[in-house]
Order: sequence, then C-alpha cells, then structure tokens
Amino acid sequence: MQPTEHRSAVGQLADDLRWLEDHCRRQPDLAAHAGTLRLASALARNVIGPFLEGQPTRPLHIAVVGGAGAGKSTVVNFLAGAKVAEANPQAGFTRHPTAFLPPGPAFSWPSYIGFLSPMHRLTADTPADTDEDVYQVKRLEATGGPAHPLAGFVIWDCPDMTTWASEGYVGRLMEVAALADVIVYVASDERYNDEVPTQFLHLLVRAGKAVVVALTKMRPADAPAFIEHFRQEILGRLPKLPSGDTPAVPVVALPQMTMAERTDPAGAGAKYRVPLLNQILVQCETDEAARVRTVTNAVKYLSTAGAGLLEVARTDLAELDAWRATVQSGRVAFEDRYRRQFLSGEQFRRFDRFRDQLTDLLELPGAGRLVSGVFWALRAPYRWTRDYVFGLVVRPDVLNLSEQAVLHDSLKGWLDALHAESLRRAGTHSLWKQIAIRFDSELGPQARDRFATEFRTFELKESEDLEDAGRALVAGLANNHALLYTLQGGKFVLDLTVIGGVVYFTWPPGWLLLLVPVGVSATHQFAELATRGVAEGARHRVRSHREALVTSSLSAPLAQWLTEWPSTGGTSFEKLHQILRRVPDAIRQMEDRVAAKVKQAQTPAPGPPPPQTPVPPEPPIA
Repeated sequence: MQPTEHRSAVGQLADDLRWLEDHCRRQPDLAAHAGTLRLASALARNVIGPFLEGQPTRPLHIAVVGGAGAGKSTVVNFLAGAKVAEANPQAGFTRHPTAFLPPGPAFSWPSYIGFLSPMHRLTADTPADTDEDVYQVKRLEATGGPAHPLAGFVIWDCPDMTTWASEGYVGRLMEVAALADVIVYVASDERYNDEVPTQFLHLLVRAGKAVVVALTKMRPADAPAFIEHFRQEILGRLPKLPSGDTPAVPVVALPQMTMAERTDPAGAGAKYRVPLLNQILVQCETDEAARVRTVTNAVKYLSTAGAGLLEVARTDLAELDAWRATVQSGRVAFEDRYRRQFLSGEQFRRFDRFRDQLTDLLELPGAGRLVSGVFWALRAPYRWTRDYVFGLVVRPDVLNLSEQAVLHDSLKGWLDALHAESLRRAGTHSLWKQIAIRFDSELGPQARDRFATEFRTFELKESEDLEDAGRALVAGLANNHALLYTLQGGKFVLDLTVIGGVVYFTWPPGWLLLLVPVGVSATHQFAELATRGVAEGARHRVRSHREALVTSSLSAPLAQWLTEWPSTGGTSFEKLHQILRRVPDAIRQMEDRVAAKVKQAQTPAPGPPPPQTPVPPEPPIA
C-alpha cells in the first residue's frame, strides 16, 4: 500500500478520535474519556502512522510524567546526567513538553505529517511555563567522557497530570505519552496515591506502555518499605495489558538527596541514577523490538476501544433513544386517532355498489331474466314495506369527518406533542435544545411538506385499492362458474319450492295466495343477507388494509424521518453517528495493516543464492 493511503486512513481515524474528544469536553462528566480519546488519537498519529510509512526506528522516546510536585524535573536531570530541566517549586509550572537529546549519533527528527499535532516546534529557547500548544527540542552538550547511555533516546519533560478537565496541557501531555516507548512515572511519598495521576498510570498501562516507576522524596531508610507499599496499593490494582497479561512494572527509589547528589547526577548521584538507567535499558533490548512493542500495543489498545466509544456517546445515544421513543409515542397516538375518528365510523359506501352487483349475479341470466323480473315484481310490496320500516327505525348515518381532515388533525397533534416535549427538555441536553430552536423554522415545515407529498401518493393507492377489492369480490364469484350456477339454480329452485308449497297448501286458490310474494321475498332476503355477509367481510378486510396502508405510507415513513432528523443536516449528532460507524472499521483495518507490516519486518530477507557447482560434461558415446 502506498504511503499516501496510510496517511489518509490514519489521518481520518485520528481526526475522528479528536472530534470525539472535543465532543466529550463539552460534557463535564466525560472529561476523563476526553483524555483517553486524545491518547488514542495521538497513538494513531505519532506511533502507528510513522510505523506504517516506514519512518526510522531511532530515536526511541522516554516520557517523564507524574502529578504536581512529584519531582519530574529531578528525574529528567538524572536521565540526562546533568541539570537540564527547569525546576520550580510552583505546582504545575511546566506547561508544555521539552525534548532533551543526549549527545550521540545524529538522527533525523520525525517528519511524519500530523506528528505531535496540533503542537508546533519552537525554534527559540522558551520558559517551561509558556502555556501554548508548543514543544521545544534541546540538544545536550557533550562532556567528552564515555558515550551517553541514552544516546539513542529522546528524554521528554512533560507537564503535570493534575486534572482531566484541562484541554491545553493535558492534551500536550497525551501527545508525548502516546509517542513514548518507555514511560517513567514519578510519584512522591507525599502524593503517591492522588486520584488523577493514578488514573493516568492505569491509562498508560492499558495502552501497553513500558512503565518504570520512580518514587521520590522519601527518607533513604524508608525507601524499601515505601516501594513495597506502592507495589501493593497502586501497582497491585493496575489493569491488564492489551494482551491480557499482568503488567510487570519495575520500581526504583530516588530518595531525599544531598545538594551534591542532586546537582551532579552522573557523579555524586550515580548510585541512584544507574538503577534507573538500567531499568529503562532493560525495557529496550533493541530499538526494533521496542518500537514493534509500542506499535502493536497501540493497535491493541485501539482495537479494545469499541466499548469506550459507546461509553463516550452514552448520554447522546440515551437522548436519541428518548427522542425516538417520543416520536414512536406520537406515531401510536396518530394511528389511534385515525382509527377512532375515521375508520370506526367509515362505511365505505362505494362498496355497496359491489354488494348489489353480487346480489344481481344470483338472478337467472339470459331468458331467465323474465322469470327474475316476475319475482322482482312479486317482491315489490316487501321492498316498499322494508324501506319504510327501516326509515322509521334506523338512525340516519352520522356525517363522518373526511379522511384528509382526520389525518391532518392527527399530524398536527403529533407535531405539537413533539414540540412540547422538546421545549420541556431543552434545558437537559443539547439535542432537545437544538430541536426546540429549529422546530418552527425547519422540522415542523419539513414534516408537513413530507406528509403532504406522501398523502397524495396515499390517496391514489387507497382509491385504487378500494376499487380493486370490490371488483375482485364480484369477479371472484363471476369467474367461478360452478359456484355461480349452483347459487343461481339453488335460489331459483328455492323460489319455485316456496311458490309450489303455497299453492299446494292453499288450494283451491284464494286470498292465501298472497303468501306467494311473502315467500319469494323471504328467499330474496336470505340471498341479500348472504351477500351482505360476504360484502361486510370484504369491507372489514378493506378497513384493515386501509389502516395498514396509513401505517406503511404515512406514519411509518414520517416516524423514520423524524427519528433520524436530529442526526441529519450537518448536526453534531449526524457527525457522531458517522464516526461511530466509521471508527470501528478503521481500527480493524489499522490492526490488519500493522500486523502485515510487523510480519514483513520480522521476515528475514533472502540471502544470495548458493553457488552453482558446475556439472562435468558427459563422455562421448562410443
């Protein structure tokens, strides 16, 4: 893969993690996660990116970190072998990192794009309390003696770790901590168990950093007991490494010293300096092995960050879930109102035409129409009487609200409920505040426009569906000739049976022949009841289908759009969703690329081919 492709992938991942960091800093309860994300972003830019691009292994980096007043400057001086770090009794004096380059073979300063971003390198000597996103590099003077034991390293003097809330110097500290191949964690006997520095130590261990602990300021006689106590109380509670192993963290003591020991680390203070140097050099047997460890642990740390990403977004996701629940509650109310105010009273009178067509199909076809006409005439008194009685008994149909009016009123109620809820909760989270502010100008008008568009499509569908259902009802009987002829013949035979029975039982003919119209009317009433039952069943199915059509064509699409609205239009929630989808895949790709690069680096290069032994020519054949 080309270096530009690595840069693009690493840069996108680092930018996404930085965006999540900024997102966390806007929420005070997630300040610690902001530091974690800054470390992850810095690991991508300062460790993984340069490794994938093939940057030189040297120099290795040592970062000296710790809480305020722990004695970091003293430790830096002991690593450098001279008094180089700017010490000050004021807590938090060091505000930006300073890199010290021991005398030794020259090496090029890393030139990878995004390295130590967003800090920039100072070109002039600047006081350590300059509170800007900068770092400086200082070359130590050669003493003319033996080679410096850390000639292949850069020694970083870092700002104090006192709070996660500071966006400035904590971010600078994270940049250098991510870059480091070895971390020297400094703790004093006075404040060795401060919460924030201890949390920072746990974070470094989770990132797989090689850590050496330097305990300071205790009396020399108390050093062994203090080291043992620190191992039990602090190191005994460290998290597992990314590989799952228990971290082995060496501890050295730099107790209270004389002025001569403090100012001459390479001479009078050598008895304290040498154990510290030895522990660091043990962590870095070879440059290549140390860098591979740093890179692979960085990738493992990123690969286990999935749950952390959800934790970072937990408040936002919870509010989005609350918004979705509010939208779905409004949808349920919308559909229930449509069902009560329209469907429950709607008779679909257009369906009566198809019911009458069903009844007509039961009459005899062709020449049989004459007989059916006679029966129709005989049933005339029954029809008149029935219509008169029904007019007296049956209440007139209540004028039902139009479907369009009911749907628009239901939409208004839905949107009003959403608006009221957003106003009520605007002070609890930025999501609700954003909805409340943009409701009248954007969300409400857009929702009504979308509904109007969908409603036009719905009207076409529902009209076609009603006609199709009625035609299908009639066509189902008309096309089933066996059933149709059976019903026609059965009705005709029943009419004849009724007429024959009346004549037979009332013979000789008299006024009782008036029972003939009553009998044929009864048979026709039975046929009407049967067709009415079939039509009502179809009407019920149409009503259920209409309800499902409202759901699929109107309420469900609008609910989906409303649910996604806070995460669209370039909002921070849209960015959050994009990042939560993108980062896990990017981390998996980064893990695969690093694994391939490590395997390639560990595969020995093929040597020259063995010399070919000349083959003697065969003797000629006699």
